Amino acid sequence: MPDAVPEAEPEAEPEPGTPECTVVESVLAFLGRAWAGAVVEALLHGNERFGDIAKAIPEATDGVLSARLKDLCARGLALRDVTPGPPVSVRYTLTAAGRDLGPVLDALTAYGAAHPEVLIPKRPRN
Repeated sequence: MPDAVPEAEPEAEPEPGTPECTVVESVLAFLGRAWAGAVVEALLHGNERFGDIAKAIPEATDGVLSARLKDLCARGLALRDVTPGPPVSVRYTLTAAGRDLGPVLDALTAYGAAHPEVLIPKRPRN
């Protein structure tokens, strides 16, 4: 009787706390902040001025947009360029690291479209 061929072991998932999980959790924690992904998307589509970004994301408040733009700049994902005026002009652009989020957001969007059952429904605003 021939020797039995052992079954291939399934590839092990990274254990919580391992570098792979820590990086994924960190990126998702940032992108999961209110409107962070939408702000990156707006910048990817060429919206550079605060007003244009606000028009692209009408549901977000100015305060939240301002906070997300500051977060992006602080993390090195976007640059804030101020041109003295009058009028003063402020433009935001993504750095190379910020532009690298494009495929990540595309992949998350595709995953959500393919698996809508895992999405968390939006909470209604009061």
